[in-house]
Amino acid sequence: MNNSPNIKQVETVLKYIKNELYSGRLQPGERLPAERRLADMLGVGRAHVRAAFQKLEFYGIVQTFPQSGTVVAQEKMRRQVLERMITDALQIRQYDFASLVYVRVLLEIEAIKLCARNRTAEDLENIERALEECEAKFYTEERVSKDFAYHQALARGAHNPVIASMLLVITPDVLRYYQRYRVCTVPQEEVYFEHRELLRCVREKDEEGAAEMLHRHLRSLREFAATNNDENHFLE
Repeated sequence: MNNSPNIKQVETVLKYIKNELYSGRLQPGERLPAERRLADMLGVGRAHVRAAFQKLEFYGIVQTFPQSGTVVAQEKMRRQVLERMITDALQIRQYDFASLVYVRVLLEIEAIKLCARNRTAEDLENIERALEECEAKFYTEERVSKDFAYHQALARGAHNPVIASMLLVITPDVLRYYQRYRVCTVPQEEVYFEHRELLRCVREKDEEGAAEMLHRHLRSLREFAATNNDENHFLE
């Protein structure tokens, strides 16, 4: 049973925001219309607007603040880059879950080895901060996004922008799909241990140890993908 917001309505919101960015009517740092207003403007439900905002936040295109609403990310990104990222967000649903998981595992294992080899002191600080936030939000709705942020911090530490960008495109949908169909059954203690071991290996420049731990960390995801990839399991 699929209880996710209608993908066509979500795409309507994403395309609207893409057009606003491309035209220059929406600039970095500016606030997007409120959920209710945007839903009324586009003739969609608020749940569709919320799902679109969440997808954009996963990709780092927008940020949501409790008192300020949802704003375009402040980073000095070229408009074409933002447009391409939203296009990717629209198109990625055509791929099946198992294929995305397979590619994610390949990329992340290579990224963690490169991170252990290339990380700087600044990278370690960013990774540690991302891990602290991930653990602090473990039992909140932000858990998946914070988990993604931790893995992305590790990927950035690899200093291979191609790998980091590819993971940025595919990982959010993998995490959301996994969360939707398998409300996380991995014990908190196990996740904490594996995350901390990844950081330890990176800190000690242990490339093989980091790769082995990441392979273990993603085991349940690989097993789930292998047994739940029938013809209906496409990203939605």
